[in-house]
Amino acid sequence: MVRSDGSAGHQSAAETAPSEGAVRAQLGQILGSADFAQSGRINAFLSFVVEETLAGRSDRLKEYTIATTVFERDESFDPQTNTIVRVEAGRLRRRLERYYLTEGRGDPVRIDLPKGTYVPLFREARPGADAVAEERRGTSAPGDAVLEMPSGPSIAVLPFDNLSGDPGQDFFGDGISEEIISDLTRFPNLRVISRHSSFKFKGEKRDIREIGRDLGVRYVLEGSVRKAGDMLRVTGQLIDAADGAHLFSETYDRDLSAQNILAIQDDIADRIVAAIGQPYGIIARAGARSARAKPAHHLDAYDAVLRFYEYWMNATPERHRAVRAALERAIEIDPGYSTAWAALAGLLLDEVRFDYSARNDDPRLDRALEVAQRAVMLDPEDSAAYHFLFSTHFHRGEIDEFRATGERAVSLNPNHADLLADYGLMLCCIGDWERGVALARKAIALSPVHPGWFHGALALFLYNDGDFAAALAEARQLRMPDVYWTHVFNAMCLGQLGREEEARAAGRTLLTIAPDFDDVAWEQLASWNMPDELCERIVDGLRKAGLVVPDRAG
Repeated sequence: MVRSDGSAGHQSAAETAPSEGAVRAQLGQILGSADFAQSGRINAFLSFVVEETLAGRSDRLKEYTIATTVFERDESFDPQTNTIVRVEAGRLRRRLERYYLTEGRGDPVRIDLPKGTYVPLFREARPGADAVAEERRGTSAPGDAVLEMPSGPSIAVLPFDNLSGDPGQDFFGDGISEEIISDLTRFPNLRVISRHSSFKFKGEKRDIREIGRDLGVRYVLEGSVRKAGDMLRVTGQLIDAADGAHLFSETYDRDLSAQNILAIQDDIADRIVAAIGQPYGIIARAGARSARAKPAHHLDAYDAVLRFYEYWMNATPERHRAVRAALERAIEIDPGYSTAWAALAGLLLDEVRFDYSARNDDPRLDRALEVAQRAVMLDPEDSAAYHFLFSTHFHRGEIDEFRATGERAVSLNPNHADLLADYGLMLCCIGDWERGVALARKAIALSPVHPGWFHGALALFLYNDGDFAAALAEARQLRMPDVYWTHVFNAMCLGQLGREEEARAAGRTLLTIAPDFDDVAWEQLASWNMPDELCERIVDGLRKAGLVVPDRAG
C-alpha cells in the first residue's frame, strides 16, 4: 500500500489507497497522455512529487527542494521572490483536472495535487461510478458523460486587464482569471466556459452583450489589475450578458510588501469565486428571484435546488414542505442530478434535527443516508453531495465517517460556505473548537449574505468559553424564529447573564414551539454528539432561564 505520513497524501477512512505499483502505472498513463506528452517540465514536476511521496519522503516536498531539484535553480533560490514553483504547481493542478475530465475519466487511480501543498493525493476511482454514470445518461454510448452540461447558468471569465502600464504584469491578471475559472468549476451547478474560449477576447474592447452571445453565456466576469509601487488594486465585475446589467462590483487593495503576490492572487480569487458562485452568491440570488416568479409545477431541477437554499436562509415548516415537494419532482425530472439528491438529503436531515422528539436512531436517518449516498454515487466530485453525507453520518453518531467525508467535502470545494459552516458547527459540537471556529469564520467571511445559523458555531464556542455576552450577540444573529434551537441559544445565554425576565421570555417561546423540550433536553443535546461537560453547561443556562430540566437519566 502507499505509505502515508499524515500529510496531504494520507488516505481518509472513506477512501481506498491504491498500491505503489498502481500509482506508478497511473503516473505512466498520465505522462503518456496527449496533454502531458510534450510537457517536459510539468512531467518532471509530477514524477518527482509522486516518487518522493511513494518513498516516504513527502516532508521534503517544499518549494526550495522542488526548485533546485526539478527546475535546476541554484542554492541562492529564494521562494519569497521567485514564484516558479507555485506557478508551475497551478499549471500542473489544472492539467490534472483536465486530464481526468477527458482522457483519464475512466482510469482506476486518481493522482491529485491539492491546493496549498506539493504532496500528491492518491486514491482509487470509486467502484461502480461508470455504471452510475450510464444510469444517469440513460445510454451506453461512450463519452456522453463528458458532453453532459451542468443544469445551471453559464459564465465566462475574461482575462483581467493590466492597467499598470507594465506588460510584465500581465501574468497576474491572467493568473487570477485562471484561478477563478478553476475554482468556479467546483460548483457543479455552474457551466464555466474554458480559458481557451474566454481568453480569445484578451485586449479587445467589445460590448459584454456581444461577448455573451459569442460564447453562449448568461454571465460574464471581467476585471482589472493595477500595480503602483507596493500597492496592488484588483477590481472584479459580474455582468448579466442578456441586458448588460452590473450585478456585482468589488475592489480589493493589497500591500505587496506585507504578503506574497501568489498568496494575494489566491485570496482575491477565493473571495470573488465565493461572492458569485456559492449557494448564496450573486448568480444564485438572481436565479432565485426568477424561480420565485414561476408556478411550482413549472420549476425545473435547478430552480428547485435554488428554492432549497432559499429555505436554508430561513427554515420554516411551510417552506420545508413546499421545497421537499419541488425536490421530489426535480429528481423525477432529472434522476441523475446529484445536487438535487443532496438537497433532498438535507431536507430529510432537517426533519430530524429540527424535530425535538427525534433520536439518533430515527428511521428517517436511514432514508437520508440512502439519498446522500446516491448523490455521491451520481457525482463523486460534487461537494454538496459530500456535505449532506457527512451531516447524515454526524446525526447517526458515526463520527469517524463524519470526519472522513467532511474533510473530503472541504477538499472538493474550500469556498462552499454552507458546508464550511455546517462542518464547523458539528466539529464544535464534538469539541474540536479550533478547526470548527476557523471554518465557521471563513464561511461568514466568504458569504456576506448568509443564513443566521452560520453563527451557531461561534455562539456555542463563546458560551463554552464563558463569554456569555459575546455568545448572546452571536445567538441574536441566528434569525430563525420558527426553529426552536434559536430560542435554546437565547435562553441559555440570557440565563447565564442573569437577565431573568428576558431569559424566561425566551424559555416560554422555546416551549411554545417545542412543548416538551425541557423533558428531552439531555437527549436532544446528546443527539448532537456534545460531550457531557458541554451538555451540563447548556442545561445550567436553561435552568437559570426557568426551564425545569430534570436530572440526567441514569
